[in-house]
Amino acid sequence: MVTTTPAPNRTPLAAMQVIKFHASLNVSDLAKSVEFYSALFGAEPVKSYPDYAKFEIDVPPLVLSLKPKRACAGGPLNHLGLRLVSLDQLAAIHTRMKAVGARIGEQDDVKCCYALQTKLWITDPDETLWEVYVLHDDVPDWGEKHKKIKLLAAPLKAFGIRGSIRRMWNNKFRARPTPTNTPVEQAVETGGSCALPKA
Repeated sequence: MVTTTPAPNRTPLAAMQVIKFHASLNVSDLAKSVEFYSALFGAEPVKSYPDYAKFEIDVPPLVLSLKPKRACAGGPLNHLGLRLVSLDQLAAIHTRMKAVGARIGEQDDVKCCYALQTKLWITDPDETLWEVYVLHDDVPDWGEKHKKIKLLAAPLKAFGIRGSIRRMWNNKFRARPTPTNTPVEQAVETGGSCALPKA
């Protein structure tokens, strides 16, 4: 069992100077997930709140956010991301994404996830949501939850009308796979092999 110490609830200054891959996961039990990822990474979260946790891992360079929220129809992935270190880098990615016709939503100096950020929300051709951002500073509260339109406008723009409706519908009504239906467990129950089915 991992012994958890109180998180400083601050992003280490040195971590803000490095480009890192970012992933955000919806988790059914935040405390259990923090315990799991603390054991996996051998590190405690740098931010830990009742409604959010964040890990800053140096090797590999990763920012992992955990949100206590029902897993989406596509699984626990909330979004992927890339944290940059300068607005010039963000502008360069914006230019490249516009050149390929990507759907983009922009947010300047927005407070969310206990941080002040400037960001782009971008969807890939399969509607996977990417958050590309520059972290300016940490803030002591979650942010602008009371300004839902401000927070949601950019991601919704990145999805487009059809994509937004499809995502909301799937997240609300589409059944989630149950853990007992995994191929490995089915194989164990039936005495078969553990080979995963072909896609």
